[in-house]
Amino acid sequence: MSGRKNHRGWGWIRKRSSGRYQASYIGPDNIRHFAPATFELKIEAEEWLTAERRDIQNAKAGLRSVTASNVSAELQWMSPAQRNVVANQKLKSQPTLSDYAKDWIEHRQIKENTRIQYQASFDKYIAPKLGSILVSNLRPATIRTWYSGLDPAHQKTRANAYGLLNTICKTAVTDELLQQNPCNIERATVVENNHEAVVPTPEQLAIIADKIEAKFKALVLISAWCGLRFGEVTELRRKDIRYVSADDTAEPGIIVVARGVSHRKGCHLSTPKTHRTRKVGIPPHIAAAIHEHLEQFAEPESEGGRLFVPVRGGCHVMDRVVRPAFRDACAAADISGMRLHDLRHFAGTQVARVGNLVETMNHLGHTTQSASLRYQHMVSGRDAEIALALSGLATGKVALAVVAETDNQPKVV
Repeated sequence: MSGRKNHRGWGWIRKRSSGRYQASYIGPDNIRHFAPATFELKIEAEEWLTAERRDIQNAKAGLRSVTASNVSAELQWMSPAQRNVVANQKLKSQPTLSDYAKDWIEHRQIKENTRIQYQASFDKYIAPKLGSILVSNLRPATIRTWYSGLDPAHQKTRANAYGLLNTICKTAVTDELLQQNPCNIERATVVENNHEAVVPTPEQLAIIADKIEAKFKALVLISAWCGLRFGEVTELRRKDIRYVSADDTAEPGIIVVARGVSHRKGCHLSTPKTHRTRKVGIPPHIAAAIHEHLEQFAEPESEGGRLFVPVRGGCHVMDRVVRPAFRDACAAADISGMRLHDLRHFAGTQVARVGNLVETMNHLGHTTQSASLRYQHMVSGRDAEIALALSGLATGKVALAVVAETDNQPKVV
């Protein structure tokens, strides 16, 4: 038998008229099985036969190790055709990135506004190039090609899309759809800040608050001195303002920040961005302005008690309504390029001057140190203030060194 033409020690290799090699063997089921394709080189056909024989031997070895079982080697071993059927079925059961991402976004424990942002980012920036690819087929080269096609001029958009894909792929690794995360581009989520926050002095802020329309004065003061996000301050209700009186010498009142609002594809009320309610002290010097706002502009408690009521109806005051009035008030204070969110930066720098890192985090509602540390860095010039204060204590020339800034140069007064 072994001397027959094309017959080897195990299996057969036949050279076809095309010049390619066809491999086959008799399996444990006594049926001849052919390789799913022909081979260009004979050694490739031999390697395939070697692998098939190894599978059969492993199946028999597995049978011997289960002595109490009646399972036969034929049941443990699968022919090439059977394996191909199983592989195709498995392939059909594997999700595309679009299918997987849709389920991932839908069931992720995130705020509704974040869910909407994720879906919009995926649909616009990820799905067109990668959506139809099976998750299991995602490779680093595929991700690099996709990433290089995103417009580098829109850094934040590109970084957010990459960050979303990276997080989805991390979950796919956990779900064993991927062996490793193909998103390995260094610094792909780093965004160079093209907008430097415009932080006014306290004197300039006072001018802005005085010059803006009266109905928005409290909004400016609360944003700047209490550090609320725009969606937090516009969702404030009467019940959230406690212990505020017209007397600016009284003990600090409290703002309870329990909710936030966003307006992407509708009005979405939720907990604050960090999912936690926080209480923020109201500096006494703005208490009278807030008290006056409650008397003149806030909605009655019986009607909902909104602090800031949209003139033309609707659920909340929108930033696009406040922005023109804010821009004019900034111009009166001789400031240009300042955004509404820069009021929060003002709050961060002021708190960092008088409080430690933990206090800054609590005041601004940060959950990570990095967010608050940037404000510590922004006022790192206090090293000079501290040095002057230490000298004052050492020499005894001043009992307490207080620093004022004149032309950015600290001096003891």
